[in-house]
Amino acid sequence: MGVAESLESRTVESLDQSAKENGEPEPDVAENDRRPQLAAGTRNKAKIKYRDRHGRGIRGPMIPPVVPAWRTRADIFDDVISYEIGTYRRHLGKKLDKFDFAVLDVPQNDPAPWEKGVPLGRFLPFERPAKIHGRLVFYRLPIMHAARRWDRPSLFIHRVVTNQIAAALDTRPEKIDYLNEY
Repeated sequence: MGVAESLESRTVESLDQSAKENGEPEPDVAENDRRPQLAAGTRNKAKIKYRDRHGRGIRGPMIPPVVPAWRTRADIFDDVISYEIGTYRRHLGKKLDKFDFAVLDVPQNDPAPWEKGVPLGRFLPFERPAKIHGRLVFYRLPIMHAARRWDRPSLFIHRVVTNQIAAALDTRPEKIDYLNEY
């Protein structure tokens, strides 16, 4: 009887029994399984072991959510827009209370005939009996693409926000700009 035939004839139970007799540790089934497994000896407890692929550690995020690198570019852009709008709320007072603000990635439809190129933002007026007079929408990807040409992208974003707020208030941007950049 050859070695291959003797290995085939042995059952899994006999291999496990011989491993226990030789003092070898029992193999962890969860290491080779792709699905989370309950830890040995637990019935209703929620201890789950995850697969450690190639001994490189458990899969998961490389950085914790509290460090700045966790934030995406969209989150950082939202922070810049909210800072600008918050500053204008403090600067202009209650004039902006009747307006709603939003940030979208790209415009949902083609530009209007009077708009040149891709719009960076839009003012969408509502009917006057409503509590909110209109919505200012800023488009993240077109603004970030256009801001690449500027030395200070935050100044470009400031100008876009200033122009949109001035259009909503029906005034000139020079009158409301708190940086006096115009």
